Amino acid sequence: MAINRDTFIKLIIPSLIGVSLIITIIDELRTIGILFFAVGSIAWFLFLIKKIEFLTHDEESDRLLKWFVYPATLLNIFFIITNKSYRDSGTGWVYLILSIFTILIYLTPEFKKNIVGIDKKITKGIFWGVGGAFVFLIIAKILPGFSLLTPELPFSLLQGVRGIIIIFFAPVLEESLFRSSLLHIFQTSYGLSFTTSNILQGGVIFPAFHGLAYGILLSSYKTLIELFGATQAIAGSLVVAGVYGIIAGLLIKRFNSILVVIIMHIIINAIIFFTLSVGTFFSIG
Repeated sequence: MAINRDTFIKLIIPSLIGVSLIITIIDELRTIGILFFAVGSIAWFLFLIKKIEFLTHDEESDRLLKWFVYPATLLNIFFIITNKSYRDSGTGWVYLILSIFTILIYLTPEFKKNIVGIDKKITKGIFWGVGGAFVFLIIAKILPGFSLLTPELPFSLLQGVRGIIIIFFAPVLEESLFRSSLLHIFQTSYGLSFTTSNILQGGVIFPAFHGLAYGILLSSYKTLIELFGATQAIAGSLVVAGVYGIIAGLLIKRFNSILVVIIMHIIINAIIFFTLSVGTFFSIG
């Protein structure tokens, strides 16, 4: 029995999300997980896109791809190829998967009209992004432990490279996938309400990704007690990630531009990075 496009979409998205999490957390299954993700991506391309193109021909979506997603993707591939410790850490693979996932979604005809890009009101987007970031950081100053997790990176990486990954890769690729893509796919392809979709992408999947990819590497723990302890240690950050993800989704709905949350996320990660690096500028918690 032939599978139709709608059914394929409903099956491939949760499958690739599941495989992505496996790749991020289980070293022993990383190679086979990458293989399955590659096969799934090729199947997606052949079944849904069918022709090679790099832009959507939608001005707002193409701004996001040209200004943020493609530069981050190419730079990440360069780091994977040239830096063994970055490649072996798995972080580079996480971001490569996020970027491929995002690009496939943007180039799929069913999604082109529904996903959010960067509108013409660039200055307005930057203004509200900066404002949102500093509201978050003020709250973080008042409430100890109110902070997002940042990627686990090898200490052998140059500080500048670590900064690029934390300040550029993470915000761009996370916001492009979770807020710009999945939030709207859940509504259009699965028929969920905005509220349910927002809670799912921001309050469930986003914290799970943060916890598994950034805070809890399952292969590092030998017992359930160790795993439980690790989960407790970052529980506050997981709650914050969920709150942040839901608020970011609401901002997307309010402004209909991904630029607001990208700028907000970039500033938050930049402050965290510089605080952890030099212990100055803005002390989180």
